[in-house]
Amino acid sequence: MWVVLTDPAKKGGGWQAEDFFATGRDEIRDVLEKVKQAGIALKFGRALDFGCGLGRLSQPLGESFAVVNGVDVSASMIEKAKAFNRLPAKVFYHLNVRTDLNAFAADSYDFIYSNICLQHIPTQFQLSYIAGFMRLLRSGGAAYFQTIHAHGWRQWVPDVAVDSYRKIKYHGQPFIPMHGVSVKQVRATIAAGGGLLQKEISAPYGGFESRYGLDVYIVTKP
Repeated sequence: MWVVLTDPAKKGGGWQAEDFFATGRDEIRDVLEKVKQAGIALKFGRALDFGCGLGRLSQPLGESFAVVNGVDVSASMIEKAKAFNRLPAKVFYHLNVRTDLNAFAADSYDFIYSNICLQHIPTQFQLSYIAGFMRLLRSGGAAYFQTIHAHGWRQWVPDVAVDSYRKIKYHGQPFIPMHGVSVKQVRATIAAGGGLLQKEISAPYGGFESRYGLDVYIVTKP
C-alpha cells in the first residue's frame, strides 16, 4: 500500500486497508466533481483505471460506473487487487505488460482515469499510453490523467543518468523512478489522437518543487 500511496507517515506497514481505500473514495468523488465543473456530462457505462495497483481507485469507480477495468504492469498488484475486490461483478483487473493498450478495444470507454502512475514510466511509453487513452475513448467520453514535467536543473539531466546514479546509491535495490514529459508533447499526443483538451492544470509538485511540475489534463473525445 505504501508503494501505491507513499505517505511518509505510513512507511513500514502503516497503512490500514480501510484508511487506504477511503483515500480512493475521496479522490474519485473529487475527480468526478471536477469533470462535472468542466462542463462534461459523463456517461457512466465503462471506465478504465490505468495503473490500478491494489484497486484503490477502481473500487470507488465501480460504485458509479457499470463496468470498470483496472490495468497494471505488476502481477502481484493485480493478484492482491482481486483479493480486495468488493465488486467482482463490475470491477475486473488485467495484467498488461505491453508498452501500449492494444489489448483493449477501441472506442470502448466512457471514462479513463490515471493518477500518480504515468510519472513512473519512461517518457516514450507514457506518450504511447496517452495515445492509447485517445484510441480507447468513446465519442463523448472523457479522460482525466496526470503527468509531471522536469524543470530547473533536472531538465538538463537525462533520465538514464539519474536512474544509473540511483542504482548505485541504493546498491541495486528497487527504487521508484520518476520520468517527466513536456506539456507540449502531451498536447500534441492528445491532438493526434483526436482528443480535445478541455482543461489543463499545472502546479508545483509537492516535495519535488525544485525538479518537477505537476500537470493534470481533462480531455474529451468529440
